[in-house]
Amino acid sequence: MKGATGKFAPFVERDRTSRISEFARGFFNFLQSKGVPSAILHGGGDGFENPLSDVDFAVAGNVWGNLTRLIHEYCGGAGWRLCQVLRHEPTAAYHVCSAIDDPACAVALDACSDYQRNGTVYLTASELLEERKPYLWGGFSLTPEKELCYRFAKAAAKSKEVAGVAEEFARYPEPARKNCETWLAKHWGIILAGWDPEDLKTGLGDLRRRSNRRPPVFNADSFARIVSRILSPSGMIVVTGGGDFDEISRELEATFGHLYFRRFLKVDRWKPALIKGLVASTVIVVPEMPGIVESLLPADCVYRPDGGQDTGELLLNFARCLAERCARREMLSNPG
Repeated sequence: MKGATGKFAPFVERDRTSRISEFARGFFNFLQSKGVPSAILHGGGDGFENPLSDVDFAVAGNVWGNLTRLIHEYCGGAGWRLCQVLRHEPTAAYHVCSAIDDPACAVALDACSDYQRNGTVYLTASELLEERKPYLWGGFSLTPEKELCYRFAKAAAKSKEVAGVAEEFARYPEPARKNCETWLAKHWGIILAGWDPEDLKTGLGDLRRRSNRRPPVFNADSFARIVSRILSPSGMIVVTGGGDFDEISRELEATFGHLYFRRFLKVDRWKPALIKGLVASTVIVVPEMPGIVESLLPADCVYRPDGGQDTGELLLNFARCLAERCARREMLSNPG
C-alpha cells in the first residue's frame, strides 16, 4: 500500500492490510445499515484481503450531498479519521481516511454519484447502481455489463494504454461486451469494430474526442471548484525549522506523500512559485519561509512541527492537524 512505511514499527504491513480490509468492509456495511445504495465500481470480490490504497465506488445521487458527513461519522465510530477531501468533479470526491493511532494505515474512499470526467456524464448513478449484485461479505458490485461500460469510459477519459486495456476487457463475458457495444452505439454514435487492441484504440479515441472536453472556466460548477481551491487549498507547507530537515522530509513523504496529497516536494529554499503547489494538493517541506509570506497564507496551510517531538509523534500530530482542518472546512464535528 502506498504511504505505509515510516516510524511505526509495531504496525507491520500485514497488520495494516488487515485493518484496512476491515475498515473498508465495515464502511460498505455501514452504508447499507443507513439505507444508502452503493456499489464498488471494480474489485472488492475478495473482501479487500489484498493490499489496498483506494476504493472506487458509487452512491445514489440523492445521497451525494451527505456522503462526506457519513464517511466522517463512520470513521469516528471505527477509530479512524477523515483527513482530506479532494474534489475532482462535481459528483466525485477522494476521501482520505487513516487510523487514529497509525497515519500510515490509510485508504482513500474514492466516491462518485454520476460518473463524469471534465463535465461529461458517462453513466448516471442510477444507471451504475441498476441491478447491482451483493457480495458474500456484505457490499455490492456493479453488474458485469455496467462495470465494463464504466471501465471503457474511464479508459477513454484517462487515455489508458491500449494493450493493458485490451487484456482487461478480454476477461469480461461476451454478453457484457455486447452490452457495451450497444451502449457505445446508442449513446455515443460509436460502432466498435472489435475488441482487439487496434479496434479498441479507435473506439477509445472516438469516445475521448466526443466526450472529454473541459467545461469553460465560467461554468458554475467549474468556477466554484476553482474558487474553493484558491481560498481553501488542499496542499500543506511544512516548515521544519530547527528539526532534522532530511529525516522529517523522508518520513512525511513515506507516510503522507502519495495518498493524502497528489504530490510531495522537498525544497532547500523557499521560492514564491511554490505557492501554486498548495492549490495543486502538494505537501511542500522547507527548512524555513519568510514570515511575511506565511502571514499572507491561510493559517491551516502551514504546519510547524514542535521541535521537542520525535518523528513518530510528528506524524501523528500532522495527521491530527489534517483531520481538524478537514472537519472545519467540511463543517463536521471535531475528530477524535
